[in-house]
Amino acid sequence: MYVKFSSIILFLAIASSECSRILFIHPCISRSTVLPLQVLAKDLAKKGHDVTFVSLYPFDKKVENYRDIKIEPSEEIAKFYEEGGKNVVDKPNPLKMMKMFDKVAFQLGNETLQSKEVRGLMNEQFDLVITGYFLNDFLLGLADHFKCPSIVFFSASFVSPINLMVGNPLSPEGAPHIFSQSNELSTLTQRVKNFLMNIIDRVIIKNVAYYKSKKIYEFNFPPDKYRSYDEVIRSVSLVLVNTHFTSSGPRPLLPNLVEVGGLQIKPNPSPLPEDLKTFLDDAKDGAILFSFGSNAKSIYIPEDKQKIILKVFSKLKQRVIMKWESDVLPGKPDNVMISKWLPQNDVLAHPNIKAFISHCGYGGVIEGKSNGVPIIGIPFVGDQNGNADKIVEEGWAIKVQLADVTEENLMNALKEILNNPKYRDTVKKQAFLAKDRPMSAQDTAVYWVEYVLRHNGAPHLHYPGADLNFFQANSIDVILFIFAVIYAVFKVIKLICGFIFCRSKKGSSKKLKRN
Repeated sequence: MYVKFSSIILFLAIASSECSRILFIHPCISRSTVLPLQVLAKDLAKKGHDVTFVSLYPFDKKVENYRDIKIEPSEEIAKFYEEGGKNVVDKPNPLKMMKMFDKVAFQLGNETLQSKEVRGLMNEQFDLVITGYFLNDFLLGLADHFKCPSIVFFSASFVSPINLMVGNPLSPEGAPHIFSQSNELSTLTQRVKNFLMNIIDRVIIKNVAYYKSKKIYEFNFPPDKYRSYDEVIRSVSLVLVNTHFTSSGPRPLLPNLVEVGGLQIKPNPSPLPEDLKTFLDDAKDGAILFSFGSNAKSIYIPEDKQKIILKVFSKLKQRVIMKWESDVLPGKPDNVMISKWLPQNDVLAHPNIKAFISHCGYGGVIEGKSNGVPIIGIPFVGDQNGNADKIVEEGWAIKVQLADVTEENLMNALKEILNNPKYRDTVKKQAFLAKDRPMSAQDTAVYWVEYVLRHNGAPHLHYPGADLNFFQANSIDVILFIFAVIYAVFKVIKLICGFIFCRSKKGSSKKLKRN
């Protein structure tokens, strides 16, 4: 009887999560960071959930149970993003990059919350809010508005805000930071660098991003109607991170921080556009993919470097597919095909792809690894240099800085990657490691989303340490208390000893006087 009753309860709990209304919101101008979350949204729609997705990049085709809400960036933001793409490739400037992030993260997020599309959605009701994180955790106010649980998705590796959101330990002594150039932290120098990167990351986020986000949150979700910004952040039920320990290194993880690396990698690649398929199918000597992703634009490669790259390509027997954000490429060789946008993972999955020339964004690295394609890394900013160094360390990539690109060293790198079997053999082993999991990334993400729905936000996953301040979380208050107690005990013992010594001295003096 008990078993039957338990089965009924379990069935009802599972059924309750099968028809939930889920709001996804990811107002990020970088298309590649939105794509993995769209895969999750689409999978949940296929399972019968009513999904609404707010982004700049709606699907081209209608999906059942799926509603796209398109938002448009202001002209100011679009201009900054375009200039940012130029700065990334041509002359990376950290100050200009920070200014671009301010526009495409804080300003775009704020404009999205105030848009008529989102204001209209706030008159509806949702059972779960899933936000794509890009320095915009103020979006979590929507979960408080709908009085429902929240989940955060981050498309890259671990950063302080993601860990601190659920109280996950940073572990700088053994867990590499997103900008670390190695997964090995065996030397003192490596550990010092890793420690300092974690400190800088935390200080910047706490003192800059935190206050900016809080200000935007309180503007859109006034304190007289909504919970505080800090309360909403601490109420996050689950964080999904698009990474995997085979790429980012093993680290301690709380149960409500789940790795779903490779979320955008489909078990069965989608059919390629006919012209692309024909170009690759006819590449009898193989093909090379050249792509700098959605942020770093190839058209901004300095002209002298463009000529070098095209000259090298013209000498290859392999065909080359280039992501090129223009209809015209001056001096394009016959063996090169250009396209403004490419289904990158589907291209990498084609059996004729022999090498991938990439900026080493995290998504591209995972896709290259999962498809067993060696990489020539030409990194620019952010985590790209660290990602390139890590895969060189793993033995399936070669790194070349754009400033150092010459006809000779680029050709040598290509010959080495294409002709030395160790790179392909190594990346195939890495691909096997990345895929050897109990469940696929997609199934893992879907399971945990539905888990949160089944258990009404899964409050039992909440780690009490997430509610502690910096001093408490690092036991500084405990250490100071212990030292204070030790000091107090020492002082008491000292006073007692002094008192006893004085008493014994007085006693001795009296005896001497009597004698």
